[in-house]
Amino acid sequence: MINSVKYFAIGFLILLQAVLFAQQKGATVITNSSNAATGKSYAVVVGISNYQDPAIPDLQYADKDAEAFVSFLRSDAGGKLDGDHLKVLINEKATMAQFAIALDWLMEVARENDQVFIYFSGHGDVEKKTITQPGYLLCWDAPKQVYLAGGAMALPMFQDVVTTMSTLNKAKVIIIADACRSGKLSGNAVGGSQITGSNLAKQYANEIKILSCQPNEYSVEGPQWGGGRGAFSYHLLDGLYGMADYNADQSVSVKEIHRYLEDKVSNEVAPQSQNPMVTGSLTEKLTDVFPELLSALKEGRKNNMQLFTAAESRGIEEDVLGSADTNTIEIYEAFKKALKKKQFLFADQGQDQNDFADYYYKKLVAEPQLARLHSAMRRNYAAALQDDAQQVINEWMRSSGDVSMHADEVGKNRKLPMKVFNEKLRSFPQCLERAAELLGSGHYMFATLKARSHFFEGYLLANANRNPNHELGEKALKEFRMALQWQSNLPLTYWQMCLVFGYNLLSADSAEAYAKKVMELQPTWVIPYVETALLFLEKYKLPDKAREYLEAGIQIDSTSKFCWNGMAIYHYFKKDYVNAEKYYLKAVGLDTTNGVFYSNLGLLYKDMQRFPDAEKYFLKALFLDSTDASLYSNLGILYHDMHRYDDAEKYYLKGISLDPTYARLYNNLGIHYMNINRYDQVERYLRKAIDLDSTYSTAFQNLGIYYLNTSRYEEAYKNLREAHVLDSTDALIYFNLGTLCLSTDRYADAEKYFLKGINLDSTSTTALNNLAAVYHLLNRYPEAEKYLIKAIQLNPAFALSYYNLAGVLSLQHKIEEAYGQLELAIQKGFSDYSYMREDADLHNLRLEKVRWDSLMEKYFPKVQEH
Repeated sequence: MINSVKYFAIGFLILLQAVLFAQQKGATVITNSSNAATGKSYAVVVGISNYQDPAIPDLQYADKDAEAFVSFLRSDAGGKLDGDHLKVLINEKATMAQFAIALDWLMEVARENDQVFIYFSGHGDVEKKTITQPGYLLCWDAPKQVYLAGGAMALPMFQDVVTTMSTLNKAKVIIIADACRSGKLSGNAVGGSQITGSNLAKQYANEIKILSCQPNEYSVEGPQWGGGRGAFSYHLLDGLYGMADYNADQSVSVKEIHRYLEDKVSNEVAPQSQNPMVTGSLTEKLTDVFPELLSALKEGRKNNMQLFTAAESRGIEEDVLGSADTNTIEIYEAFKKALKKKQFLFADQGQDQNDFADYYYKKLVAEPQLARLHSAMRRNYAAALQDDAQQVINEWMRSSGDVSMHADEVGKNRKLPMKVFNEKLRSFPQCLERAAELLGSGHYMFATLKARSHFFEGYLLANANRNPNHELGEKALKEFRMALQWQSNLPLTYWQMCLVFGYNLLSADSAEAYAKKVMELQPTWVIPYVETALLFLEKYKLPDKAREYLEAGIQIDSTSKFCWNGMAIYHYFKKDYVNAEKYYLKAVGLDTTNGVFYSNLGLLYKDMQRFPDAEKYFLKALFLDSTDASLYSNLGILYHDMHRYDDAEKYYLKGISLDPTYARLYNNLGIHYMNINRYDQVERYLRKAIDLDSTYSTAFQNLGIYYLNTSRYEEAYKNLREAHVLDSTDALIYFNLGTLCLSTDRYADAEKYFLKGINLDSTSTTALNNLAAVYHLLNRYPEAEKYLIKAIQLNPAFALSYYNLAGVLSLQHKIEEAYGQLELAIQKGFSDYSYMREDADLHNLRLEKVRWDSLMEKYFPKVQEH
């Protein structure tokens, strides 16, 4: 009997976790056109003066400006739009949800040559103190500071809508925005309104944009314009009705409205500065002029008296700094710079030890010259301290947690590489504590900040190691319970407690109880359903229970890409590749920008030996994010399997250059070198993986395999046992321990390890063959026969199983059955004629010389001739 191929697990572990952000579209060339749209007209008009959150300053006339624009659109000059072509959102009707729905409606109805107006009058702002923040249009239900929590339209999202209608629908899109209004907002310290205006002004396609002022200015409003209007809106409508028809051709072009606004607005708001902006094709016609409407407008203007009234200036920062000494100004600028760089509580390594925001803040709040800025500094510093943590929470609550598969174990340890993960999150607890201190115990955010501080302390502990670890689990639970004392209804805390009980404390019942608590608090949040399903699938091998949670999640949100991705993982786990493919494709169909889904498809196709398809989807994922080191790891694995060894090595090394802390890449490269017999490199890379992550059981296992291959049996056993300590649920470790014992003639131990592994995973053909080999060597032939039959049932194409079964049957004098299995082995591809002639297990078959010679001549005639 031939001992079956030793079960040497490659142990490649693929980790994919992406947080995908909206991508800015590239600017396109603006083409001039003098032709008006020949199709239909549609419009969405938004005007907000009274915001829901009292902390957001109300505007005086934004709603009136919007209503005036609606009147224009309903007139002959504006196209006489009815309710089927016009959506109006004023004040409390202008929620983020309603605005988004209205924009979706525009994308559905607008077609080639249609004219689309989007008018927004309200606040524009940024969320944090960084000039790279793209900005938001604040809807009625916007919160005061953390706009990501909802209620605000992010400009990249808004611009995607505009670009889609302009380039795909081929509609003529006209954006009119008056979002640079004065008032204290979250982003005041860096000119949030101006930053929003600057980003809004960027040209992306062939849309036309008419903006109330330059990015560094504010829109002025007052009673002198129409009894209470914005100067921009007032003169914009005058111009569109025909006042801007300079060449008297009975139409108003983009160029004409631009000139008219420059002449009127700039002069009338002086000495303040407001210069409207226009982008797009200057020759494009905006409206037709109706003489009777224009005549009535001019008649109404005859008796109007020009008024000059006071207007409030918002230049507090400039005023204060204008009278401060040079040293104070330098410290203030250093403070702002530190906030921008997120150097909050400590200086960067190698920099001046005092170069951080908290140091500068303490000096500035002691400076009486800046007393008028102290409250704004405190507010903005506190907001900056909590901003990153808030964004992480918002991403989780918006169900954006990406679940991915690994090549050697489905979905285990779904987290960033350890050091990268810790670097990103480990400052959160201190930052949140400092934010709470700044705002004080009387502030409405104080309890929330304290709760989140303890939550992230627990999160860091819990996610440092998802292997069984009672001490670590209890420490994490202590922090989570303190978080609940401050905020008893925080779903995130119960979510993480579920995972601690499931992974660290191995208490499935408690895990499920906390999962249900999350679902009770946040019944529409599908991520806990997916996470709980994968916990039961991977850790407890309970696929039926896992499926229950996935189906419940889909029942809640049948459009959730994460639920369908989870369902695909479930089928992958069950080795039902047909349905796994079906559901991955469904997830991709719901989100074509999610690289995780493409990568998971690539991994599925790799396992199905569909290498061209695997490469296609891995490269798609890489196109979406060329900085993700794990994708290079995936391609390295694929190219290794395709025997493109140079490409495999290149991609592994590229991944390491992108993320030198990614332990899995070193593990995979080490195994790659082992499989191409470059043994001088293997130990180095596997040890590097372990140095980076001492809880990485797969790296210990692979190092054990390396020592086994090089006959260093004691070291092999030591590392395989360490892998077992780290993860006692991994069947591969038992299989490899069994292989080690089989190689060193420790048959009783080999039997024990193979049986334990098969109890965890009964689908490994190689493990079943190896266990049969143990029984063969122990002369326990009926048991060897039993496991070889199981191996054949699992993989009917594996010739070695038939051959070994023929030998075992021969030894039991089951000659007819043995001949049948031997012929099947030859038919399946076993062709080692010389070995068959000498194999002692087949001696009883060779005794029947005529029958033996007949079989050999049938399949090896040329050999028989010699």
